[in-house]
Amino acid sequence: MALILCLETSSKNCSVAISKNGESVFLTEKFDDNYCHGEQLHVLIQELLVMSSISIKDFDAFAFSAGPGSYTGLRIGAASAKGFSFAMDKPIISISTLKSMAFGLLRNNPKYDFFCPTINSRKGEIYLAMYTSDYKEKLAPFSCEIEHFPFNKYLKNKSICFFGTGNEKLKSIITHENAYFLNTDCPSSSNLCYLAEQKFINNDFANLAYCEPLYLKNFIPTISKKSIYK
Repeated sequence: MALILCLETSSKNCSVAISKNGESVFLTEKFDDNYCHGEQLHVLIQELLVMSSISIKDFDAFAFSAGPGSYTGLRIGAASAKGFSFAMDKPIISISTLKSMAFGLLRNNPKYDFFCPTINSRKGEIYLAMYTSDYKEKLAPFSCEIEHFPFNKYLKNKSICFFGTGNEKLKSIITHENAYFLNTDCPSSSNLCYLAEQKFINNDFANLAYCEPLYLKNFIPTISKKSIYK
């Protein structure tokens, strides 16, 4: 039984939740196409603490969405969670973004054989993983060029539910009758709560000094759309 602050910054959705005994009891989110984690994450945390009348010292642990996803967003979320963990001398919990997405959907859609959460990446690429209806990992999180992944191998005799921000790329390639596409929102911190609670109960904590996000690919810097230089 724990009180955990959960941070989700892997996508354009900057999301903060307070988990009590595995349930999301307070949630605040801000979606921004240009990403706003650097400016808004701690503002949202402060708003949530005021809303809930909870002090940062009251939390038993701090959880963050470890990716894959936005490089900058992941670094901001991880750094914030690690900072709170160090300052409060409380454990830190790292959770796969794709696993949290699968958990969020699996609670309400058990009718498919496989569940495949997707996250948009660079041109022609996505991040994905595959889970069975009992939450077991069929394929661990990885990055792939969508034209080279043998989806038909899994679709031959089984139904797969694809969902997430990488769906639009898949729809143009996968036309198999066993493929189903669901429109879902970006990852949310509310889906971290139960998984964070289970890790807390099992003392499955990340190493504060060495834990880092699951990038899966090397970072390639780009010019910011907000840049003032031409």
